[in-house]
Amino acid sequence: MDSKFLVPAIGWGVLALAVAVVAIYRMAIGSREDDQIHLSASEAQASAVQIALAHKLEVLDKIGKSLTVIAVVYGAGLVAWAIRDAWVGSMLMPK
Repeated sequence: MDSKFLVPAIGWGVLALAVAVVAIYRMAIGSREDDQIHLSASEAQASAVQIALAHKLEVLDKIGKSLTVIAVVYGAGLVAWAIRDAWVGSMLMPK
């Protein structure tokens, strides 16, 4: 691997690590989710906690999906750049 790809590859690695951290955090938050429906007035506190947790999970899902798309597109761009660089480099070699 050429040294000019090192910094962008490290950037992609950091981005991939961020995706993994968001996914693990989302799983940790989601494990505390209560799947029971609380409708009575006596369970109003549990209902409020459910709503807050559901909102937090929605936000984490949006962040995770966005970061995943960015990481995939960035990684595909790096691969395309490396292929193009190898192709151009092979054309410049003396025969």
